Amino acid sequence: MRFKQSKVTALASGVALGVAALAAQASGEQSVLNTAGASSGATFRGGATINGGVSYLAEVPASEPADLLVNVTPASEDVGKMADIYVVLNAGELGLFQKLSGGIWLQLDLNDLSNLQPYTSKVLGESEQITVIDGLVGENVNLGGMSLGAHVGYALDGNLATLTFNDVTTPAQLNIAQPAADTCPVNTTPESTGTQFAGKDVCVLSGRIASDTHLTANFSYYLSNQVIIGENAVTANEDKVRLTIDAGTTVFAPTAGGGLGYLVIDRGGQLHANGSREKPIVFTYEGEAEANEFTSGQWGGLVLNGSAPLNVGGGTAEGEGASGIYGGNNPEDSSGVLTFMQVRYAGQNFTEEDELNGIAFQGTGSGTLVDYIQVHNNSDDGVEFFGGTTSAKHVLLTGNEDDALDWTQGWNGRMQFVAIRQTSASEHCIEADSNSDDNDALPRANAMISNITCAGPADSNESGFRLREGTSAQIANAVIGNFGASYCVDIDDSATFTAAGGNIANLNGSLSLTHSRLASGCGLDESDGDPFPVSEWFAAQPGSMMGGVDLGGASGLINGHMLNAVTPMIPDDPFFEQVDHIGAIKDATSDWTAGWSFSDWD
Repeated sequence: MRFKQSKVTALASGVALGVAALAAQASGEQSVLNTAGASSGATFRGGATINGGVSYLAEVPASEPADLLVNVTPASEDVGKMADIYVVLNAGELGLFQKLSGGIWLQLDLNDLSNLQPYTSKVLGESEQITVIDGLVGENVNLGGMSLGAHVGYALDGNLATLTFNDVTTPAQLNIAQPAADTCPVNTTPESTGTQFAGKDVCVLSGRIASDTHLTANFSYYLSNQVIIGENAVTANEDKVRLTIDAGTTVFAPTAGGGLGYLVIDRGGQLHANGSREKPIVFTYEGEAEANEFTSGQWGGLVLNGSAPLNVGGGTAEGEGASGIYGGNNPEDSSGVLTFMQVRYAGQNFTEEDELNGIAFQGTGSGTLVDYIQVHNNSDDGVEFFGGTTSAKHVLLTGNEDDALDWTQGWNGRMQFVAIRQTSASEHCIEADSNSDDNDALPRANAMISNITCAGPADSNESGFRLREGTSAQIANAVIGNFGASYCVDIDDSATFTAAGGNIANLNGSLSLTHSRLASGCGLDESDGDPFPVSEWFAAQPGSMMGGVDLGGASGLINGHMLNAVTPMIPDDPFFEQVDHIGAIKDATSDWTAGWSFSDWD
């Protein structure tokens, strides 16, 4: 075989990570790695993760098992061909190592590359994920503060002349933090009485914090009244003040009546809360030990302000609960990363029109990553989107007293895998509007949602989906069941009907509920004067029908055989995973809520 020394040397000679790649990892995405070698059509993405690739980190805690992953998209002409895959790791002063089959690491001498061996050989698929490092705990091997850089390449049919790899300027990087200090982090202060919470000493957050702050998991953190991260300014993502919260960290607030504690991420701030399935991040209140299934509204909640578009006059608005200005003209704005995170027992009602939700996404942009979050027993809405373009996956909303999911002010985002369990105190699974003051304001709210389950106790009067005030929505693969006398779907306000086409003959797909199953006997709410009956609208939805809804499992949110017999149709959009079921959770073996979520229900 023809041996290309220059290409092999380049593969093996990793250098420091570039600034652009580092920023991409910090935003919760894998870094795009430059491609070199024979096939220019290939792409490489790499990064460090503590939660299986749900989110990626510029720096991983030294205490957490970390993986270094590289996703390879081979050039189209290379797909289906046999290839050798090579992995080389630059461990700084420790030297260069190649990864062999079985996870064996062998030191590599750049002066003698004759022993370079492939990690594996396989037929290339359209995408290949290579695990370079698996479960490395930095402090266990005295690697705190160290950076590791990796290069991955593939060569066709054993011919190194065809080698394609991520080039020397952009290794996939695993940066390990120094072990957490035994003193309270910068911008926090020790709690004066020496009490503990969640088995850990307490540090206090207070006021407006205008510099980067990192909450390590060896302490719990107390929100002293309203805590604000960053300035109220439209700022480039790389310039924003960051609040970083490590996996397994608990943040708690005073009990209502002892001062209202809540966290606000201002437009000039970002929240990087990267939990893991084993160690979710928890927001709660100081009296949680006495909480039960009826407890709610004990503290304020979480607010994120961004600078993405709204459909309100002037393009900005003031958040509820004096939570600051939000909105702007940057649809790609990032307010950070929220993964494997719980918000428990929050929400405050100042007036009927001024309320704090579990999590309020206020003008947040598409650069905000939201995956695996739960809001439990909030006294107002679980999650509400006030305009913006943020999307979310794996959202669990349990026991929230008003609406589980709410949107307004022209939200244009996508969601998949939304599991909602209501109680007798709840109102709607979804309450959606575009703009309550001007139903035709632009941009019109236009949500795309797939694989949502809405369940409630059969003896209650809470409702399913209420679509009103001009909203558009394309909802697919939904399950609505376990309701009593109230309705499954209601459409209100002439602007909502008009935007959907104005009459049954002209339905345009901007308001749809396709390939979905509603429980037999669940009502479709209709009012005199509606441009067309909701029942006729539902009858026109492809693949949707009423019938048996067999939800079960401990959560009451897992599909049974009848639901899994329904044929799904997942939207043709890269955001959506092409799964083979309707509803949020197919079965117990694929229950994405397991291991990280919270319940106090019997």
